[in-house]
Amino acid sequence: KAQRGGIHGHDATKYATRDPRPAARAAGLKPKDLLGIPWLLAFALRADGWYLRSDIIWAKPNPMPESVKDRPTSAHEHVFLLTKGPRYYYDAAAIAEEFADDRQGASGAKSLAYSAGSGRHDTLAQGDKAGLGASPTTGYRNARNVWTIATTPTKFAHFATMPPALADRCIKAGTKPGDTVLDPFGGAGTTGLVADRLGRNATLIELNPEYRALAVDRLRADAPLLADIA
Repeated sequence: KAQRGGIHGHDATKYATRDPRPAARAAGLKPKDLLGIPWLLAFALRADGWYLRSDIIWAKPNPMPESVKDRPTSAHEHVFLLTKGPRYYYDAAAIAEEFADDRQGASGAKSLAYSAGSGRHDTLAQGDKAGLGASPTTGYRNARNVWTIATTPTKFAHFATMPPALADRCIKAGTKPGDTVLDPFGGAGTTGLVADRLGRNATLIELNPEYRALAVDRLRADAPLLADIA
């Protein structure tokens, strides 16, 4: 509990020099201050010429427990949509969200057609999502920027394997079948695995040789006929 003259009853200046985080010391931050690394990265990329288009919150209904008593447990991560130019490929229909639409069905009313440039409505006409088996009273709306996706257990020796559902949504939004997906932090190979399932190519970069071997084994197990895994 914060007390006058310091943090938890201690002099903040006394402990500031003991913060083990180099970035915190360089920025003059206090112990226990969040560094905001995701946003620092996003701002650095923006300063380098990238377009920062959206901050998506990945909300985890089953986050990793934390033994903290003076703040809430962290249950989300940031997913930034960055582009190299003001115009870019984005498939809104591919990741549209299903919702109950009382303007359809028994009333005979047609849902509002999605128009990326109208700025008036963000519902998708049923024709835009044909083949998904929606009920007559179901509509589709433009994806929101909070994605609730559970973490998934894995038998692989990687401490932070990304859930395939998260990679699936990102790949569908930003690519077409036949495109190539680049993951500069390949890890356990989830991006490559999902890209292959969606009919995309993938290039993964991973410095850790153990993770690289893990990714190769995982991809070969999922797609035994895949020949381009080096």
